[in-house]
Amino acid sequence: MSSGSPRPTSGKTAESVHGSDAHPGAGSRSAHTVVESRGSPPAVEVRDLDKFYFMPGQRLEVLKGLNLTVGPGELVAVVGQSGSGKSTLLHILGALDRPTSGSVRFGGDDLQGLDAEGLAQFRRSSVGFVFQFHNLLPEFSALENVSMPQRIAGAYRDERTGREMLALVGLEARMHHRPGELSGGEQQRVAIARALVNQPRLVLADEPTGNLDSRTGTRVFELFREIQRDKKHTSIVVTHNARIATKCDRILKLENGSLEAVSGTHV
Repeated sequence: MSSGSPRPTSGKTAESVHGSDAHPGAGSRSAHTVVESRGSPPAVEVRDLDKFYFMPGQRLEVLKGLNLTVGPGELVAVVGQSGSGKSTLLHILGALDRPTSGSVRFGGDDLQGLDAEGLAQFRRSSVGFVFQFHNLLPEFSALENVSMPQRIAGAYRDERTGREMLALVGLEARMHHRPGELSGGEQQRVAIARALVNQPRLVLADEPTGNLDSRTGTRVFELFREIQRDKKHTSIVVTHNARIATKCDRILKLENGSLEAVSGTHV
């Protein structure tokens, strides 16, 4: 992975560090995040990002001139209408897709300079994904599902880490159950444990509570938030749920291909 030149942030205000992404009502949590990131590059920095799809006779513009800065350990919510490009943005940030133009930097490193194998290595070592549908493998136990990213990354040694992650999400007693024997909330907690088992630096969650009832979804996200604060993962969450969004450090709205900051009262 080619190393970029860190941009010094020492002495800047919270607004100048985050640029137009700053949440006017972010409170002490965002300010704390900015202080921690001084002297080091942002965890995620996106500049002038475009994503177009070309079809016969037309060009579909999904993301246009999008800018985003996320500090280390920050939890950012991205809201917007269906079809606005939120999932596309997550796929680009997670190196599952490439932008048409623009730059994506992670911890100062430019992802655009990586080939397919380099992007795959980045995904395996640095990114954890949580999706709306848990995508657990039905024939494997909860423990086997959680351990799968370790096996794929060639880092699997024993069950210890998987057991620890399931204990962290409160499912130590259910680790040998298959997905069909777990409730919806339990399945999503397994999915969270799976996303975190490789200790990723970046966690991307696409509607992580969208397939759950309101009460269960709130409980699952509160657990996600508690772990995120404890482990200091940099996290970006796409959600339609205003209650979930307001629990994050900042809220950004994706509209007309670009992001703008919104307050928690206007989600």
